[in-house]
Amino acid sequence: MKPKLKITTRDKEETNNLAGLLKKMDQIDYEYADAITDEIYKIQPFFLSVLLGYSYDVTREELDEIMKIYFVIWEYFRSNPNVRKQKVTEEQFNKIQKKNIWMLKYFEGESDENKKLNIYADNIRNLRSKSLLTSVLFRFDNRPILSKMRSDHKGPVLIGIKSFIECFESL
Repeated sequence: MKPKLKITTRDKEETNNLAGLLKKMDQIDYEYADAITDEIYKIQPFFLSVLLGYSYDVTREELDEIMKIYFVIWEYFRSNPNVRKQKVTEEQFNKIQKKNIWMLKYFEGESDENKKLNIYADNIRNLRSKSLLTSVLFRFDNRPILSKMRSDHKGPVLIGIKSFIECFESL
């Protein structure tokens, strides 16, 4: 039995909005990057610190691409009043990240393909930002720098991104 994943009208609208955001990120200049970095630092400093932490593990080109994704995530959530009022904490992030790592290990240990599909579907079914996560995954598959990224670097970055999406949704 194939898993059922409901795609709503809202999901479709968000997909169009996200396509525009992704195009915008490909055109950003230093002034935009500087201004948005300052805004993130003031409102969600831990979000920025995680992004900057990747600089130790990835190339400069990879970091530039990851930064654009983080900016898309910020643009997506920045108008949410709770995201502007409540800060994501390291403890909150680590709790969600551990859950995502556990799910991934469980997924990798499953040999039945149908069960794998169900695990994946169950994991994203309650995600309100399905379009955002899909856009991120699409970008990782289609941007040459990200698609060639070492898997031992790509995995932790993707888990961190998904974890932050869930953190922002939980505020």
